[in-house]
Parts: sequence; structure tokens; C-alpha cells
Amino acid sequence: MPGPARKPTRRSISLLFIALFLALVTVIGLASYGVTLGSLALSGAQRVARTLGGAVSAAADSVVAYGHALLFARGIYTENETLRSENQYLDARLRLALGDHDELKQLQAQLVVQQQLPVKTVLAQVTGRATGMRSMDVFIDHGTALGVADGAGVFVADFTGQAYVFGKVRGAFKTNATVIPLLDSRCIIAGINRRTGEDVLIKGTDGEYCELSYVSPLPQFQSGDIVVTSSSSAVFPPNIPIGRVDALTSGTTTRLVLRPFAAVWATRYLLVTQGSK
Repeated sequence: MPGPARKPTRRSISLLFIALFLALVTVIGLASYGVTLGSLALSGAQRVARTLGGAVSAAADSVVAYGHALLFARGIYTENETLRSENQYLDARLRLALGDHDELKQLQAQLVVQQQLPVKTVLAQVTGRATGMRSMDVFIDHGTALGVADGAGVFVADFTGQAYVFGKVRGAFKTNATVIPLLDSRCIIAGINRRTGEDVLIKGTDGEYCELSYVSPLPQFQSGDIVVTSSSSAVFPPNIPIGRVDALTSGTTTRLVLRPFAAVWATRYLLVTQGSK
């Protein structure tokens, strides 16, 4: 049988209030801690998101910058190619203009010489040259139809209007002819030493100089002498410069040779004597 109900004492009521207070404080503390943890977690997620977003944005900006740089580089390359093509075109035009100017000056010099020569000549253009090892043939665009005959004398003029002996015609046809220059071994020309008046025969060597065959028994030729055409020549008028005597040393031997004045390899126009036989 249960006993009578006991009334709560003041002490028990105080302990109860203390317990309730502690429980409430615990609940409030746990709630605050949870809020703090949630805030920390949320701020960390936000920082991670911001970091990832910044990285993605930086990568996107880098890609866009690379694309702009690539387009700019391609534009510069295209512009450089265009400028290079234009420069090549202008350079070609300049060379052509300079070439035309030089050709005009050469033609003017040839025409001046043509008027001054004591023989009648025709101005012919070089159309080709032989390619053989032992041939120096030069082909011109004038032949017998314009008075060019086999054996005719051939001259060339420099920019100053000075005429030089170039060679002889060897083979004339109706509309063209073949010329052998001084350096050709088939070409033999009579000359005279301007300083001493001695006669000499000049013969090509198929090289860069001509051999001298002296007529006088004791020739007085020396290096630097100028050889001109002789008055006894049936092909050339007298006193036309042929070349300069040069001392050629080979080992211990020194001999005199002739270096022609005529530009054998660079000549484009020639003056050919008309009516020669």
C-alpha cells in the first residue's frame, strides 16, 4: 500500500531549476555551435566557389587573350607577306628601270661612235652566244641584207663614247651573222704599239688574254703599252684601241700578253663595218 505523497522541498525545487537552467544553457550552446559550424562550412564553400570561379575566369581570359594574340600574329604575317611581295615587285621594277637606263646610255654611246668612225657601220644587237667549251661565237641580228659581210671588222663603245676593237665577222647570212671576238683563237688582227710604232700580230687564246707575235726582230714592247689598229689593216681603220700590254708571270717565266679593252662578255650592241670583204 503506497504511502502518503511527499511534498517537494525547497531544496529539491532549487535543484530542479538548476538542472533546467543547465539543460537550457546546453541546448543554446549546442545551437550556437551548430550555427558557427554552419557558417564556417558555408564560408568555406563560398571561398572554394570563388576560387574555382576565379580560376575558370582566368583560364577563359587566357584563352581569349591567346586567340587575340594568334589573330594578331596571323595579321602581322599576312601583312609582312604582302609587303614582301610589294618589295619584290618594286625591286624588279627598279632593276628593270636601271637596266633600261643603262641600255639607253649604251645605245647613245654606240650611236655617237657610229657617227665618228671613219668607216660606215651598222648597229647590231647581240642575240646569243655559243655555249661550247672551245667556242666564243657571238650571234647578231644583222646579215648580208644590211651590208654585213664575212670578215667585216666589229667595234664596241663604252659609256664615254670610246670605240674599241671587238673582233671580226666569221659567217654572214641574209638576216644574221656570227662574230668571233678578240679572245677567240681564230681571230688574228694586225696592230701597232702606240708608244714605239712597232707592228704586232694579235691572236686570241680562248682565254682571258691575247698572244703577241712581234714583227720587228728586237721588239721594245713593255707592260702598259697601248696597242691600236694599224694603218696597213684592210679590215679596221687606223688608231682604234685594241688593248693594253700586260706582263704575265708563270712560275719563273714572264711574258707579255694583251688584255683587250672590249667587254667581250657583257656587250649587247656591236658596230659592224659595212661593205668589207
